[in-house]
Amino acid sequence: MHKLVISGNKLYLRNLKRSDLKGDYFNWLNDEEVTRFLESGGSPNTVEKMEEYYRRVTLNPDNVMLAIIDKKSDKHIGNIKLGPINKTTRTAALGIMIGNKDFWGKGYGTVAIKLMVKYAFQQLNLHEVTAGIVAIHQASINAFQKAGFEITGKIKNQFHLDGGCYDYLQLSITRDNYLGTPGTN
Repeated sequence: MHKLVISGNKLYLRNLKRSDLKGDYFNWLNDEEVTRFLESGGSPNTVEKMEEYYRRVTLNPDNVMLAIIDKKSDKHIGNIKLGPINKTTRTAALGIMIGNKDFWGKGYGTVAIKLMVKYAFQQLNLHEVTAGIVAIHQASINAFQKAGFEITGKIKNQFHLDGGCYDYLQLSITRDNYLGTPGTN
């Protein structure tokens, strides 16, 4: 894994470190409000599970897992992952978690998404970046749409939550659409 730092105005992205596992990250993964819409949500996390996930993701060259850091406080506020990266089709999935609730609703998710998409297209030469979002998670949908993503599909009743079934939306941005998004290049 090479050292990676991607910097924006109010935050920067850097490699997720093993020491991050001992910080707030563990608590985020055990907070039902934070993990409510995550595929990994709903089950208690353990130090062993975190360590295994960290090894599996960070050692896999088809994934880019970065910590989201607030520039003003230098505080780890969440994570963003690009992967798996398919080098043949030049596509990858993007997932994000803003775990620190003090930073919810303040645009940090959108900025982190834009930075990772810029990296995906300008450094990795990808053609398309996709994301899957539960249809009732409007804050996440808004963040991705502000970053230039469009809803490209829907899977009915895919996500089970609180005794109900919810649709799962597929969003994507292509390289061509990205180059046409204001403020991205």
